[in-house]
Order: sequence, then C-alpha cells, then structure tokens
Amino acid sequence: MQKHNIQIKNGSLNITVLEQTIPLNELLDFASRENPKRGFLFVSKVLGKHIPVKPSLMRDAYNALAEKVVGAESSFVVGMAETATGLGAGFADSLANKQKQDVYYQHTTRYKADKPIWLTLDEAHSHAVDHILYQAEQPLLSSITKSRRLILVDDEISTGRTLKLLGDKLLPKMEQVKEVVIVSLVNWLSQEHRDQFDAWGIPVTHVSLLDGNFTFIPVPGFSPSLPKNVDKDLDTRACRKDLGRFGLKMPFDGPIPKLDIDQPRAVIGDGEHLYLPFLAAEKAEQRGGDVVFQSTTRSPIMLGNAILSKQAFRVDERNVEHYIYNLQDVGRKAVHFLEDECQRKINQLAARFPLLESEIE
Repeated sequence: MQKHNIQIKNGSLNITVLEQTIPLNELLDFASRENPKRGFLFVSKVLGKHIPVKPSLMRDAYNALAEKVVGAESSFVVGMAETATGLGAGFADSLANKQKQDVYYQHTTRYKADKPIWLTLDEAHSHAVDHILYQAEQPLLSSITKSRRLILVDDEISTGRTLKLLGDKLLPKMEQVKEVVIVSLVNWLSQEHRDQFDAWGIPVTHVSLLDGNFTFIPVPGFSPSLPKNVDKDLDTRACRKDLGRFGLKMPFDGPIPKLDIDQPRAVIGDGEHLYLPFLAAEKAEQRGGDVVFQSTTRSPIMLGNAILSKQAFRVDERNVEHYIYNLQDVGRKAVHFLEDECQRKINQLAARFPLLESEIE
C-alpha cells in the first residue's frame, strides 16, 4: 500500500494505491478541471490524450490489460466516449490478437448520425452528458448479440455509475453473455461500488493497471465554472462509418495511412477519432520514426500541474471551443488527422497541420 498527496489548483488529492502493474508516477499525472461537477482530472501518461505519448507505450498498456483477461470467449468490447474510444479499440485489438475467439468493438459517441440508436445514457460528472450507442448493421449485430462476454472499457473508474447504466441496458440485448469484464487503466472503485454490479446476476471481474482509492479536498471557495463556449452539444459533423462508432470486428484490417518518417512527428487524433491516427503513428514508430501521439478534446482543463500548455480552437462554424494540451509541435512535424477532410479549412487547428499527399508514402 502506498499513499500520495497531490496538490492541484482546485484542491488536494489523497491517493492510496492498493495494487499496481505500472507505478502511479509512470501512469498518471494530475490537473484541475474547469467543471463545477468535478474539480480534478487524472491525466494519463499512456492514453495519448492530454499528454503526448510514444505509440509503443500505448500498445504496451493495451497488451498489459488484454493479458489480464482470463479465458477466451467471444467478446463484445465497448469503449466510453470521449476518452476511452482509442483505449477501447486498442485493448480490443490486443485481445483479438491474443485469442482465437471473435472480438467485436464499438464505442459510445456524442455524434449525431442517421442510424438506429441502440441505447443512450448520461455521465454524471461530464459537462457533455449524452452518450449514444448506435445499433450495428446485420450480420454484425447478430454476432455482437451472441457474444459470450461483455467487456466495458473506460480510462478511469471512480463510482462505476455510468458503466452500471450501460450494462443495465446492454445485457438484456445480449442474452448469451456469461460474464462481464470491466477494464480500465485506473480503478478507484470501493467494495461498495463493486458490489453494485452483483445485480446483473453473472460473474463480474475487474481488470486495471492500478487499483486504489482517493479523496478530494477542494480549496476554500472552490467554484470552477464551465467556459461559456464549451461544447455541450451532439456533434453533427460528418463521421466515418467504418471505425468503431457502428461496430467493428477486431483486429482492425482496414487501410492505415503510411507517414513519412524523415523527421520527428507529432500525430494528433481528433476527439473521438483516435484509433486510426494511433495506428498510423504506431506504424511510423515501428519503421524507426520518432513519433508521439495525442488527441484533441472537448474537455476544458486549467493550466497547471500536468497541463503545461493549452490551445483552444473552433472545429466548425459554431461558437464553441475544443482544446489540445501539451502539444509537442516544436521540433516535430505535426499532422492532425480528421474524420472528414472537408472540415480541414474550417477547423482552426487542423488548418495549421495539414495531412498532405506528399506526406503519405
């Protein structure tokens, strides 16, 4: 057991580590949210979101989580938007490479699409509350619903409320599921919170790289507020139909952009669009490139602690902002992948870092 006291702008985090595969200081940093619902943020050093990460370190985390899953069953893996869309896909990919049984992947989304909705739910501490899980098309839907194992993935779990809601709505649609696995980089669930999953009436196991608990003591007068132009809406921009929002069989076998590696690269994913940009970054690193990966986000975070730099930008004609933190574009050639290249001219960040044909081998 290890105890840590972390000071952030909004208060103090007191952390007790009970078990760890990766030490706390290698797995997490910390920051303050601009959010009255939750004043702190666990900033992952292996997620590829707020901190630039070597793709190989991200893959190591995916593999480590997949190795902890006991047994081999046909599995439906669901990643939680926004932060765990890439984590869920990477984990599912690693799991599919580990076992012979089929692995299917899908992530919740805050994109509005002209597709049948399978279920919706909300996340209590998020500023953007709508999660949508679209219904996969046949025959993929039939394969998903016949899966024997349901795996729910998030980057960190504090109360399990959102995952419990998701399981409550998914399990009646998946009558052949015999077990549920809850996967996260960090698991803060108390025994009481773990016991809530007993209501499902089937075995539930927890897989993580660090288990522990924490308390947060806000500073006197703690009252962070959301920026006035934070993006709370469902996204109506065009989105790809082949990357996980509507279901995939893993491992991913689609085309992967092949980047030049003649100079150090900073590869940037776009919101929920993480996995294909990650694969491009991973392939470039495997070929000897000096590559880091990170992605943009809707979430407003204060400067300080893990957040050394912050850029706000518009992604379309709306007066709302998205963000990128700790961008390593000095001394690196940055490339920002979008789902829809038609949006590049109006996306203020992407317009600065185009993906040119000359950069693709």
